Amino acid sequence: MTKNIFLSGIYHETHTFLSQPTTLNDFIINIGDDIIKENTGNGSPTDGFIEFASKKNWKIIPGIQMSARPSGTVDHEAEQYFDTTFFEKLDQHCKNIDAIFLILHGAMVSKNHDDFEGDFLEKINYFLKQKKIIIPIVAVLDLHANVSDKMIENTTCVYAYRKNPHSDSREAAIKATSILDDLFETPNVNQVNYQTKYILPPTGVGTANDPMKSILQEAKKIEQNDTNILCINVMAGYSYADIADCGFSLNCCTKGDVKAAKKYLASLATILESKINFAYPKENTLEEALVKIQSLPPLSKPILLIEPSDNIGGGTPGDATDLLSRLLQTDHDGIVAIINDPDAVRECHQNNVGDEIELNIGAKFDEYHGSPILLKAKIKKLSDGKFKLKNKQSHLASMMGMNINMGLSAVIKNEKLTLLLTSIKTPPMDLGQLISQDINPEDAKLIIIKAAVSHKDAYDSIASHSFYIDSQGLCTSNLNRLPFKKIGAKIIAID
Repeated sequence: MTKNIFLSGIYHETHTFLSQPTTLNDFIINIGDDIIKENTGNGSPTDGFIEFASKKNWKIIPGIQMSARPSGTVDHEAEQYFDTTFFEKLDQHCKNIDAIFLILHGAMVSKNHDDFEGDFLEKINYFLKQKKIIIPIVAVLDLHANVSDKMIENTTCVYAYRKNPHSDSREAAIKATSILDDLFETPNVNQVNYQTKYILPPTGVGTANDPMKSILQEAKKIEQNDTNILCINVMAGYSYADIADCGFSLNCCTKGDVKAAKKYLASLATILESKINFAYPKENTLEEALVKIQSLPPLSKPILLIEPSDNIGGGTPGDATDLLSRLLQTDHDGIVAIINDPDAVRECHQNNVGDEIELNIGAKFDEYHGSPILLKAKIKKLSDGKFKLKNKQSHLASMMGMNINMGLSAVIKNEKLTLLLTSIKTPPMDLGQLISQDINPEDAKLIIIKAAVSHKDAYDSIASHSFYIDSQGLCTSNLNRLPFKKIGAKIIAID
């Protein structure tokens, strides 16, 4: 029998230490049939749901979908717009739907809701109870979700990405949809949530490394060996949200004994404890990294200087200059970097390709990301900043789909540096970002990467070595530098 599935979602990873709020204008918004039109074939989680639903011949009833790049706390207008539109659409269709499927991030904080998704899901349940409607609610989550008890109590099942970088976001949505399909036959399931005391920096939660690697492997074994377990989610958490539920957690959906499920999660938490040192990796100073680079033999591939403190995928402005400024004071050349600076781009576009220009670059968003750099360089390219992903499974596809817009962009070059300037901050998750602007990353000697883990699928294959650099910025891996107030006794660093 054909099922009618109400599809909606809101996707935002909120950095609460950023001073600038995320407004309604920062969101890509699709309402009604535009959700299907804009997402079909774009490699996103929504695309994964659409594919599975189409094969099942389900009727998709689209509500509202909003997504924005990671950034500051979501303002009242944006949260209110989503909330009002969602419940208007749900009220319109609720008598004719068999389930609700949601594309969420799980780490959204708004002006009025520290636990936006938990409060939102609670409101959905209240709405359905008032209407005397009992249907499953299934959601796909980002691996970096800060999962609250309220989120688990108000869903039938959540399913999270398994990989970081998130090359499996579409695949995860398909799996979540297949679980929904199973729930129509066996609806009696329970979820369990297990909060830990740890808040882990993004640099410590790549899934190719411990502790995530070992925990995920063991979770997969449990799923394979116990047919009652629909899924176990290993949630890395998002460490730049000053909220009570921030941090690493585990959750499970089971058809069987809840006590057994709790034991499984406790055993996985023990693995985290045993490998906790790996979760707080030490970074190099730039000086330490340059000494190590100096001792390397001649290389044919570029070296990556990773700058997690300005991790665009974690919410920072992408305009930090601390690392680049100090590197330009050395005798190194062949440097490739990307800075988000709309003002500098506008100045470039008022000139022509080939012109020499002098610009103050970067550090214009706030006082936490360095000071502007005075640069003299030639304009090599001017563009609209639009490009298509080289890798259809790019981490970036989970956020924005296949077609990416960096806003008006410019490439400038001098004897040391080739610099891509963008108007819309864009995480370095796909080589198409540079290649589309006539920059071949493989020709570089040193590439500055504003990321923590999400760059790896794109850049590791072309690099000879990578060095993580400790520098200024609000996505610092040293969480002790951040003024947390709401996390209670949670651990943000180890000795």
